[in-house]
Amino acid sequence: MTAQEFKSQHTNDEATPPINTKPDAAPFVHECPGYFAEDSRVPLWLQNVITDLFSFVTIHYNVWGVPFLVLFYYLYTIGYGYVSVALVVIYLPSFLSGAQKTAKGSPWPAFRSGHIWGLSAKFLGIKIIREEELDSSKKYIFGFHPHGIIVLSRVSTYGGNWEKVFPGISTRGAAICKQHAPFFALGASTMFYVPLGRELCLWLGGVDASRSTADKVLNDGTSIVVYPGGVPEIFKTDPNSKVNELVLKKRLGFVKLAMRHGAELVPSFVFGEKWLYNMWNPPQGVIDFFRKTLKIPMIIFWGKFMWMPKQPPKGKRFGVVYGKPIATKLTENPTEEEIRAVHTQYVAEIERLFVQYKGEFGYDDDETLLIN
Repeated sequence: MTAQEFKSQHTNDEATPPINTKPDAAPFVHECPGYFAEDSRVPLWLQNVITDLFSFVTIHYNVWGVPFLVLFYYLYTIGYGYVSVALVVIYLPSFLSGAQKTAKGSPWPAFRSGHIWGLSAKFLGIKIIREEELDSSKKYIFGFHPHGIIVLSRVSTYGGNWEKVFPGISTRGAAICKQHAPFFALGASTMFYVPLGRELCLWLGGVDASRSTADKVLNDGTSIVVYPGGVPEIFKTDPNSKVNELVLKKRLGFVKLAMRHGAELVPSFVFGEKWLYNMWNPPQGVIDFFRKTLKIPMIIFWGKFMWMPKQPPKGKRFGVVYGKPIATKLTENPTEEEIRAVHTQYVAEIERLFVQYKGEFGYDDDETLLIN
């Protein structure tokens, strides 16, 4: 079902809140800057090596614990097992802190906005388009679509890029708490149980994707980023298909969350992430076995080296387009009809963003968007 078909089935003009409209202005376009200046004395080959090393380390954060396990085992075999125990004891308070389930998280602003992220931004050639400036006195829920294999769209918010695109949003709350993040990204709970990898998630503004945590963050006056498609949308990724699939038709929770907090919804489309990895899809039966029996998703993909992304093909771009915010009426217990009315409008905006901007990111004219 396309977004347009979905809209025609559920449109309710009376219940649908308007999209915030301001005098038409040209969209703000931001090309994420690189780390090295164009006239840098650092040889190009060394720039590439540094970029690859940084990408490899940050992309593989979920296996950071492996080298330390090897180290601990080695220390044990040579008679220094007590050192391993001491290191684990030192780390346990951080691991068990539960920071991911609080309104403040545990961000590291200097790292998150550090210029070092320009290494990834330059390599990926990230382009950001913002249709409308946001009111910093309000709170927002940014919905990113599609999810992508490993949500590389999050890189577009690092390195000071978020602050340049949404300056008012980035400063809200800073005077109250120096460690306050400009926004928090909701992440799968399992991410925060990976030793050491969880720290990277927290430093970069990640919090648990539970409803209770989202409520805490929004009640604290901070905006959030969500990926409504979740894991199922990962399996819709196909770099060779001209049909771009989203899992959104039945995803109503984030809309209800916005209405319960009076937060505005910002539809955001991620272009080009599907080209950053090669993919092989096993037979559906194998995928179902892993998901239903073993309770883990199975996906086989690779980039430049292991999970390091490759650069977009010639003529293609990777980036994010932030649409116009959709106002919601603060409603403690919105009805399903009210939720669907806003959801229908949101879906229509996602479709508009795809159609309007796909050409700027190298998509073919005959590429389509399918809402599942």
